[in-house]
Amino acid sequence: EHASQLAATLKNGMPVALIDEFQDTDPIQYRIFDRIYQVAANDKGSGLFLIGDPKQSIYSFRGADIQTYLQARRDTNGRHYTLDKNFRSTSAVVAACNAFFAHAEQQPQGAFGYQDEQGNNQIPFVRVDAQGKEQQLWQHGQPVAPMTLWYFDAEDASGLSSSDYRNQAAQVAASQIVQWLNAGAVQHMGFGRT
Repeated sequence: EHASQLAATLKNGMPVALIDEFQDTDPIQYRIFDRIYQVAANDKGSGLFLIGDPKQSIYSFRGADIQTYLQARRDTNGRHYTLDKNFRSTSAVVAACNAFFAHAEQQPQGAFGYQDEQGNNQIPFVRVDAQGKEQQLWQHGQPVAPMTLWYFDAEDASGLSSSDYRNQAAQVAASQIVQWLNAGAVQHMGFGRT
């Protein structure tokens, strides 16, 4: 009963709250906010705004918890809003990402692996538009492709644990970054206007 009184007092004193980077919220933190704001009830006298990126939860970025994100998504069903424009990336990068994830969304499990056999997708891919930065990455006077995919041969990949796969992917990425930095140091690579 004391917890209910405390929750009511907090809600009355702070009827609106915003949690940015919600994907980093753990189950205990979410239970606290849910106890105060009763998220699923959608009380018109208060508001709890949750701003987050489910992809960071899916990949456990910074300890994010996907189950907490999914619970909040269920609790706020019908009240989701998506930013539909990317202001950080070039039009080519946004188009490449849209094409990649749109293709993945057609797979039985959906783009992010949360679609069931009946087609219910807990985390659907949402296509975005690009504001479009007027920059292009160039290497040796040629534009660099907006997306590069690396893959292991089936023989090499069979038997790799997820830890081994991550380590090898990190080594490939680090090697590529070193190559780009070295090319940039001698003006063979850099950003320029399109």
